[in-house]
Amino acid sequence: MVMRLNGFLTSMLGLAAVAGLSVWLAVDHAARFRLAEEHQALEPQMDQMAELIARNEQLSNLLTRASRPLTLPDSQSREVLRLRGEVGVLRQQLKELETARAENHQARAALASAAGKAAASADYWPRDSWAFTGFASPDAALQSSLWAANQGNLKALVASTTGEVQKKMTADFEGKSETEASIKAMDEVRSLKSVRILSREAQSDDTAILTAEFEDRTGTHIGKLIMKKVGNEWKLSSLPQ
Repeated sequence: MVMRLNGFLTSMLGLAAVAGLSVWLAVDHAARFRLAEEHQALEPQMDQMAELIARNEQLSNLLTRASRPLTLPDSQSREVLRLRGEVGVLRQQLKELETARAENHQARAALASAAGKAAASADYWPRDSWAFTGFASPDAALQSSLWAANQGNLKALVASTTGEVQKKMTADFEGKSETEASIKAMDEVRSLKSVRILSREAQSDDTAILTAEFEDRTGTHIGKLIMKKVGNEWKLSSLPQ
């Protein structure tokens, strides 16, 4: 009886051992399979980290080389310093030359302006000096009319004339657009280079005759212009005769 019981216990222990071993083997296999999957998933990340580390080392090496001072032989260093000095001198000279040119340009402009003002204040009116000078005198009205025609300013041109001059302008501008009329007015004085007042003759309180010399491309021509006073303003009343 005892022997049978011992045999039974021995068989049971053997079966338990076999079952335990089977369970352990199953658990171990599952753990190994899970670790293999995790390792496979981590491999791309490990490769990426390795690339980043290698790239970081390359950049670190480049930065180290870039931060090192460039050493040249003494002869080349002296030549570089000499060339830098020459470049600095040339830059300064160029700056001074540009300043001198600007000052020269300003001086020329000032001289030209002074010459123009001097001519405009006298009896000789070169084309570049023509300006709107109002209608307070026969001279002013004539110069204002020249300026208006030269600029194609129809409003100022009409305001500076009266009598037969206005009639002629009305006939010349009839049927033309404002642009065409402006071009026509400019054409009338396009060939003139200058006007010189030779004499002034007051015939009455409201009439004056200006004798003027007109210079154009073909030479000079002398003509008389009648100026009329309308209210407080003088107007060009006739063309040169």
